[in-house]
Amino acid sequence: MLLRPVTLDESNLGQPLPWDLYTAAGALLVTSGTVVADPEQLRRLAGQPLYRKPDGAGAAGDPAQRLDALAQELSSLLLAPFTPLLETSLRSVVDDLRALHEQDPDACLGLVRLLPMGSPAVRHVLLAALVAQVIADALGLPDGQSASLAAAALTMNIADMPLHDALAGGPRGLSEAEQRAIAGHPERGVEILVDGGVTDRVWLAAVLAHHENMDGSGYPHRLDGARMPTAARILRVADYYCAKIGGRYYRPPRSPEHALRDIFGRERGRLDMTLAAQLLRRLGLYPPGTLVRLANRETAVVTRRAGPGKTVRHVMSILDWRGRPHETPRERDVTHATTAIQGLAETGADWPEVPWARCWGY
Repeated sequence: MLLRPVTLDESNLGQPLPWDLYTAAGALLVTSGTVVADPEQLRRLAGQPLYRKPDGAGAAGDPAQRLDALAQELSSLLLAPFTPLLETSLRSVVDDLRALHEQDPDACLGLVRLLPMGSPAVRHVLLAALVAQVIADALGLPDGQSASLAAAALTMNIADMPLHDALAGGPRGLSEAEQRAIAGHPERGVEILVDGGVTDRVWLAAVLAHHENMDGSGYPHRLDGARMPTAARILRVADYYCAKIGGRYYRPPRSPEHALRDIFGRERGRLDMTLAAQLLRRLGLYPPGTLVRLANRETAVVTRRAGPGKTVRHVMSILDWRGRPHETPRERDVTHATTAIQGLAETGADWPEVPWARCWGY
């Protein structure tokens, strides 16, 4: 079943609901036409994730198109950032991305992982910004700080975006000049942002400290956790997680489960474990955009979050057993033996074009 998120507010009190309301797993909660007359009932409903069937609203609400436009705009800003209007332009991108995330966070997380993008470096910072927002929402971070965090995530690598793209081309060693560039990119990034008109202290401090560690082993100033700003600690966790699941020049992408195992294993003491726990609690082991192989040899994508203690029940099958795309994504119940998850899958160069937005009902 294709579902889109929906939000209830006080305007729905005493009015017939215009849609059937479902859980993320597709269980019907309330039928359309139901009148919610009790404020407490409305509060209970609004306090949980709610979904409805698509209504054919058209491409205007298609997050894939909007994310593609944001990625292109971000590329033009980050790959040629020397402009006095940089801050204003970046704020506009941040506002658009956060509005899109609020509309459908699961679709945003999944589509940024799956949509074709010309710049791997841009994909990484977009995904890091969204993951950082997930953690910020879990913490109840004030709106202004959350916006500054998103801006910091999008610009944390502004000093060496072309290098990040070049390194995504495949395994190779780093030259001495490239090593110096990587070591110095937080400080140079702050300089670029200040020259571009940025004065936001939360934004600048997070960019400067996004490679510091809780135990003081990071760079450029070897700050420990007590001196690391909250936004920087969030960004450090999001950056590490997204680098793992997105791959690096010296290794292929890892599964979200592998990334979390590293975070709670060898990175314990260097990353903020409280924030990492929020990441696990909110995204689980199969976050949106995770590709899986099914027992019937189909390839499917996880579209909605299940959380760390919950088993993914439904996925959307996108390729049949011959590797050909379904005309429309098909829901599969992975608790059945014939469609159970057998392992993870990855996109390949020989894949057909997949209408990813349809997996989320657009």
